[in-house]
Amino acid sequence: MSMRAWMIAVGVSALVTGCASASSETSGAQSLLATDREWSKLASTSKNADSVAAYWTEDARVVMPGQPVLAGRAAAREMVAGMLKVPGFNIVWKPDSAVVSRGGDIGFTYGTNELTVPDSTGKLVTMRGRYLTTWRKDADGRWRCTQEYSNPAPANS
Repeated sequence: MSMRAWMIAVGVSALVTGCASASSETSGAQSLLATDREWSKLASTSKNADSVAAYWTEDARVVMPGQPVLAGRAAAREMVAGMLKVPGFNIVWKPDSAVVSRGGDIGFTYGTNELTVPDSTGKLVTMRGRYLTTWRKDADGRWRCTQEYSNPAPANS
């Protein structure tokens, strides 16, 4: 094999390997986005706190404005169970994007959310916010939330 042919072969091999890595990262991001969307749909329609809580890891942390940090799936489940008892409560979020590590086992999503709850007079109000969620694949191959952070959106958005 000539030096030129060898260099072309090495270049093509590197290009194919790079494309395969980018393709698998894109595939991982799409899978993670699908999981986040599925979780949002479930959270906005289900009345089963266990089903909603199954998306968190056992050691998850949930951080919301003005609230203490919730540590663990059990604490997150209790929060969900309490919210489901509030008349008119609804939550929905929309992930804008996802990033997944090269290893394909850690990632994050971010996007916007809406929380509807009754105010002090009983009138339903919707608060808009933004969120960042970190994820990891558990031993069963499912994406689960490890860290969830939410904050209010600017008033003009």
